[in-house]
Amino acid sequence: MAETTYRALRAKVQKLAYSVARDGEAIRQVGQRADQNARRVAYVADQLAALEVDTLTTGEAKDVSRIMRGVSTAAIASASAADSVGAAARGVDAQAQKSHGAIDEQVGAMTVRMARASFYEQE
Repeated sequence: MAETTYRALRAKVQKLAYSVARDGEAIRQVGQRADQNARRVAYVADQLAALEVDTLTTGEAKDVSRIMRGVSTAAIASASAADSVGAAARGVDAQAQKSHGAIDEQVGAMTVRMARASFYEQE
């Protein structure tokens, strides 16, 4: 069974925080583009209606605009959730360092090698 070390755990948490933040920003940008496109489609639908194009065509364009705004809203909500997860991961990392960082520094400064963790377990 592989042992999880303090440093490995912190590295994984930091990588997760970075990845979630990066992906959240990408999702946010998609949501913003979807909103921009929804506005453009709605504008075109209004222009078609002004030209007295049939109501089915203008209605479909307006439906597409509403759907795109829904996608935008969902994407922005997902990005917000990603922000929360990233903040939680950074908090976990900070707490781990606060709670165990000094121990890790002392272990790293030791000149004598430590035994495997199983040596310190009680039977």
